[in-house]
Amino acid sequence: MNSFIENVYQSFLQNKANTCISIENQSHTYENILEISNHIRYQLQNVSSQNIGIYLTDDVYMYAAILAIWFEGKTYVPIHPDFPLTKNLNLIQQADIDTILTSAEIKESFTINIIDTKKNFDIEALPPKESAFTNNAYILFTSGSTGNPKGVPIQFSNLHYFSESFHSTFGKLTPEDSVLQMFELTFDLSVMSYLIPWLNGAKVVGLHKKETKFLQILDLLEADEITVALMVPSILNLIIPYLDPSVKNESLRLNLFCGEALLVKQIEGWRDFIPKASIHNVYGPTENTIFCTNYTVENPIKEKKGIISIGKSMENSNLSFLEENTNEGELLLSGKFLTQSYWKNKEKTKEAFIQKDGKTFYKTGDWCLKDEDGDYFYVNRIDFQAKINGFRVELAEIEYFTNQKLENAISVAVIHKDKNDNDNLMLFINDLTSNEEEILSHLKNNLPEYCIPSKIIKVDKFPTNTSGKIDRNELKKLLV
Repeated sequence: MNSFIENVYQSFLQNKANTCISIENQSHTYENILEISNHIRYQLQNVSSQNIGIYLTDDVYMYAAILAIWFEGKTYVPIHPDFPLTKNLNLIQQADIDTILTSAEIKESFTINIIDTKKNFDIEALPPKESAFTNNAYILFTSGSTGNPKGVPIQFSNLHYFSESFHSTFGKLTPEDSVLQMFELTFDLSVMSYLIPWLNGAKVVGLHKKETKFLQILDLLEADEITVALMVPSILNLIIPYLDPSVKNESLRLNLFCGEALLVKQIEGWRDFIPKASIHNVYGPTENTIFCTNYTVENPIKEKKGIISIGKSMENSNLSFLEENTNEGELLLSGKFLTQSYWKNKEKTKEAFIQKDGKTFYKTGDWCLKDEDGDYFYVNRIDFQAKINGFRVELAEIEYFTNQKLENAISVAVIHKDKNDNDNLMLFINDLTSNEEEILSHLKNNLPEYCIPSKIIKVDKFPTNTSGKIDRNELKKLLV
């Protein structure tokens, strides 16, 4: 049998009495989830297609559907109810999906087979089917609202090597652990947040849509109900203003950050609240299975221009630069985490993947540095570099100096084209009380004239996308 599936299956059998998932104050054991997945699998018996859609409902049936699809040796593809119908239809067509699993009524007309995951049947327990180690476990499509989404297929083998590396880097979880799952299934950080607990008999604590995400997280942390949490840094921008200095979290022991640049000032405002937690900055694109680096945040914090180091590569994955014998450039990834191509997209695959010395490398589009200790530092996206009046401008540098003048806030710099197609530098700050004159004066003292923003826009909070990251495109819409 597929060794990855065997490990998951054995964990469900061995931990059947443990709580597997807790959502909306309802707990479900590993035995419960396995039973629900068997009922779903019964309905999949006559489905011949490899790729199965999961309509996201953020309930216990959604997680049981993942298990059912994997134990059938098939591949799940998340379908987000908040995405435009045209985008979801595009995704369904690209992924050759003819069946969708859901526990909710689907109002859109997908004109394909819909399976109700709440149905029960009088059946015996089903062991997992034989499946290839190289079968795809999931395919995630880019969430952009424009253009043709790219599908990223991740194999069971990739997940196997990721879980091995996670355990060797951070240690195994225990059945006493409670792991926060704050992500939509369209974002691959969700996979770590349910898979690693499942492999160790731990509890997954999911969020629901009835309450604001960051308030749910704060409530769980203040109640000491979470021991392990993977978060996007943006969530700290929302949580930190609500922290009560007299309240400390005593339960969190492992706190990982991924998905965006992690700033020193964010961690400085967070550490006091979680005194018992080991904090780690991790990094990795969807193409390289969840994340592939680790930096342990200790004093003094390693940083470049206020951005904390992403550290060194985890086992089974490798970091390098396109140009050899250099300590700066576009970051390349290779190793056992890496997908080999985009889903049925030769053009995009050719753009992003290169062959070198018989190995496949992925061009991340991230400009990075490496220090004398071998630790890597994310600087910015290559496409965040822009030109103003012929001068190269790095947005991360403008944000760095702005953040020095902000207390409980951060900044986001963007390039906006005016009616005459000229590039203008704009700066957003999530603090309505910040002093624009002080900020501009500080920037002028530290940056050349062409790096000074044309306008500073203050907002109450930054818009975020379904992954929980700051949505720069939504910010730009405020300029229209």
